[in-house]
Amino acid sequence: MSPYGDIPYAVFDLDDVLANLRDHLMAMLHRRTGREIHWSEWRDYELGGLYGTGNETIMAWVLEDRVLEEATLEPHAADAVSAARRAGYRVAVVTARGWHPQGEALTREWLERQGLAVDELYLVPAFGDKATVLEALGQVAYFVDDHVGHLYPAQALPGVRRALLVDRPWNRHDREMHRLFGLDEFVALLEPAG
Repeated sequence: MSPYGDIPYAVFDLDDVLANLRDHLMAMLHRRTGREIHWSEWRDYELGGLYGTGNETIMAWVLEDRVLEEATLEPHAADAVSAARRAGYRVAVVTARGWHPQGEALTREWLERQGLAVDELYLVPAFGDKATVLEALGQVAYFVDDHVGHLYPAQALPGVRRALLVDRPWNRHDREMHRLFGLDEFVALLEPAG
């Protein structure tokens, strides 16, 4: 049961859903490795092999170069959050930024800088279990993510009504999940809470 009674949630992932991280990560990886590989060629989350280094090294570079802090707002992200709130949903962000030592603080600062009014923020470790958070929230009308590994377990929960996949090159192998090609599509399919 939601801590807020019968008010359902609209839950968004952050990176490459509300925030464009991929452009900044790609630029940093080019600077650091000299390899010009566009993010449209990324087929999974294991970028170390593609860039000739380990994933731990990439995470260290992300910290040093402040890549998370440099992320920019995705088109229609502010509209999606505002529309969900106006439709009567509690808005939560569930992100896998828990690996970052200052993940919560810098994410709250980023959301504030972007003017995204969210009700709740939850961090899980990189490749952590978002379904556990969603299960604790109870009524989740919409869960929007770019990682099928988070969406399928969430979709199996009785409290999650719709799991929506934001189209990215690393999830194009999935042919089953409802795919969004932009957050404007989320706004168009949003129904009033209640």
